[in-house]
Amino acid sequence: MSSRATVSASPHCWECRRRRLVCDGAQPVCSKCRDAHIVCPGYADKKPLTWLAPGQVLSRGRRRKGGHRGPGHSTKRTTSPPSSSNGSGDDHHSDEVEAVELIDGDAPAPPPPAELRPEVCDVLEALLYYNGRVYPDLVLHQLGPNRFHIPMIAVDNVPPAIVHTLVSIVISHRIIQMAPEAPGQNRLVKPMWSRLYRHRDIAIGAIVKLVADETSRSSLLTIISVYSFLFAMLQQSFTPCWRTHVGGFMSLIRPFGSVSDIVRNIPSMDTATLANTTSPAHDQHDITTTEESLLLAQDFYTETYYPSISIPVELFTEIILINALRSKPPSTETTAAATALLARVDSFSPEAWHSTPDRRAYQPDWLLISSAFHAAVALYAILSLQSSGALPVSGPPSLSLALARARHSRRLFAVLEDALAAPRVRRRMAWPLLVAGVEAAGRAGTGVQRWISARLAEMGRDQGCAPPLVARGVLARFWRRGGGRLSNNFNYVDLKDEVQLHDLGMNRYSGRSVY
Repeated sequence: MSSRATVSASPHCWECRRRRLVCDGAQPVCSKCRDAHIVCPGYADKKPLTWLAPGQVLSRGRRRKGGHRGPGHSTKRTTSPPSSSNGSGDDHHSDEVEAVELIDGDAPAPPPPAELRPEVCDVLEALLYYNGRVYPDLVLHQLGPNRFHIPMIAVDNVPPAIVHTLVSIVISHRIIQMAPEAPGQNRLVKPMWSRLYRHRDIAIGAIVKLVADETSRSSLLTIISVYSFLFAMLQQSFTPCWRTHVGGFMSLIRPFGSVSDIVRNIPSMDTATLANTTSPAHDQHDITTTEESLLLAQDFYTETYYPSISIPVELFTEIILINALRSKPPSTETTAAATALLARVDSFSPEAWHSTPDRRAYQPDWLLISSAFHAAVALYAILSLQSSGALPVSGPPSLSLALARARHSRRLFAVLEDALAAPRVRRRMAWPLLVAGVEAAGRAGTGVQRWISARLAEMGRDQGCAPPLVARGVLARFWRRGGGRLSNNFNYVDLKDEVQLHDLGMNRYSGRSVY
């Protein structure tokens, strides 16, 4: 036999076919495979089997067009060159095969989906977002020193319930600022809702553990954790069920000590007071007695809440008394008390209040705040006390009340126009804007109503919280009805609307929120 390699009748080896090269047909291996350091598969009639790593590649027959492929699979089609005229049916069958790579074994795993990322990523992102966006905005719009406005440095020693509550607040703030019109339907923020609910769920789990343990149930940590979560829910919820949360919070407070002692450590009195202004007279939520609330307002509200919602303390105490009178049946005593109350409100001087030394830094802003709340409280007193029967709705006395109502209404709308244009003031105008919205139902045109609706939308976006947006929707329904009779909650007739309007005055963002 000659030393030269003999040429086989089969012109191409299987590797040259795959690589679409012209095979020299040398025996026992072709020259091209040898030069490429490839094991030549030979020239057999059938394609030899190829060793594959376990789970890496699976060869199978051709699928029908449009067949379903599971997630994580990628298909690759390889087509053999045309077989020779004397090729067998097996050659034709092997012309087209599919190689499906399975993600298994040594194959690289895909990156985890966004919703499965570690919790610490959300915590760090919340810290960066708060320190870079929320905190500078709070400092820019404050009217004086506020010990509640501090940057978030670290959360190593913060309990998990509070940490995840804060993260949910930051995520909610970002959602509402990105999509204030329809945050629940906007596709841009849809992935963020799952993150919000995830951290809210973790916070609930941590609170449940604290409450379930008898040793920690009445601790200050548990009270603060529930308190923080309560206001986070009120900030984030577009259909808030506030009474359930407040009721549970009060059940935790009672074993801890007197309500007065707790309120001095965990300020919630202003929230309950303003919530009662937009609740039915027969369904007031009292966290303590009226007398105790007045004492707390005198020696605590002005010191610790500064500037918070920024209601002058003289007017804040009158709101407490108005809520107490609304819940009582009509009588000569309530009429006398209501008349004296309205006289005290009328005698309040915004000019004298804002000129005190501690408000000298921003006197124009303080004047707008005191003027707006003065008109709003006076209007609220007339509307609510006439509705409850404490003030007359007919006869000669009602004429003077009608004139006073018109005077305070004009004053409120005039001041609001300037107050909502002042950067440091407009975030404190939620409650006066609500009173103006109720008054606008039957005494103002659609232009005024549209203006109030637009201001509420701006307020919700700027503050990144839900209550102004909730109030906007409730007022829109109220205006479409054309107002209504003077019922328990201003002019409100719809009980569902009464519940939804509970927390418009609770603007935690502009004061000492849980941020």
